[in-house]
Amino acid sequence: MKWTTFKKTQQAGYLFIVLGVLNWSGNFVAARGMAGQIEPSTLNLIRWGLAALLFMPFGWRTFWRERAQVKRFWKELCIIALCGVSLYDTLVFLAGQTCEALNMSLLSTLSPLLTALLCQWLYKEKLQARMYFGIGISTLGIALLVTDGDLTRLLTLHFAKGDLIILATALMSAIYNIVVKKAADSISQATLFMACSLFGTLFIVPIYLFQTGGQLVLPVFTPAIVWTLLYLSIFASILCYLFWNMAVEVLGAPKTALFYYTLPPISAIVAWFTIREPVTGNQIFSGLIILIGILFALYGIPTHKKRPMLPPKKQPAGNFS
Repeated sequence: MKWTTFKKTQQAGYLFIVLGVLNWSGNFVAARGMAGQIEPSTLNLIRWGLAALLFMPFGWRTFWRERAQVKRFWKELCIIALCGVSLYDTLVFLAGQTCEALNMSLLSTLSPLLTALLCQWLYKEKLQARMYFGIGISTLGIALLVTDGDLTRLLTLHFAKGDLIILATALMSAIYNIVVKKAADSISQATLFMACSLFGTLFIVPIYLFQTGGQLVLPVFTPAIVWTLLYLSIFASILCYLFWNMAVEVLGAPKTALFYYTLPPISAIVAWFTIREPVTGNQIFSGLIILIGILFALYGIPTHKKRPMLPPKKQPAGNFS
């Protein structure tokens, strides 16, 4: 089977999701390792500026050839850049100042549900009941994961201003998935990422200057920071976004968004391999619940079955006069 044919199949879509999530999962581990060494706004600006430069030799020619499409879909591309690159990480950082980690983890999992609801509302896309039931199962898995198996902790949650910001990021994630699907129907993946990284970097600059008081503040580029920036630029930005966008193009926004639930357990596994953080039995159990929810949403028993069509009854031979 040729690549041009394979990349449009369901199997390719799921392969793209797996590759995208694997590249994305290390993002949280890298960010945790850089805590206290580099400001988040500085990290985000250098990360995406470097990603744009590294991808330019591969994407600029296609970007220039499709400049008419870029001009036509400039609004959609700006929304993708703002929701997926510039504002998302900045708002998560701001939320972390007043929002508890438990609240952040739980509220951010609303993204798949919001994606499904927006698709149904904006594009009248009909979703089976099993999709919402699967989302509920996966959300339960996330709750078990972040509460360490003690769901009674949910009763002691206190909401702060940061919680509203996290809700905004969940909505941004949903909007990103939907708009990417619309843009990918008319723009190549190379042009889509080139525009996303260029526009995203441009939009980060005023946020960066605001947080630094209008000054240019660069970190001390130690080997650890250099390798982290290279990882974030190549794997957690270029490859992750390309694979995720290709999955959205093939499978659609609601199905792809379901795999957002796999990020916490996979991140835990990556952390175990890289920085030797222990993996607990609750993390394994929660991961299985999350996986069951995703599988049910994708392949669960349909809410109704079509009755097989029976052949028409033969009229008895005879005199009808």
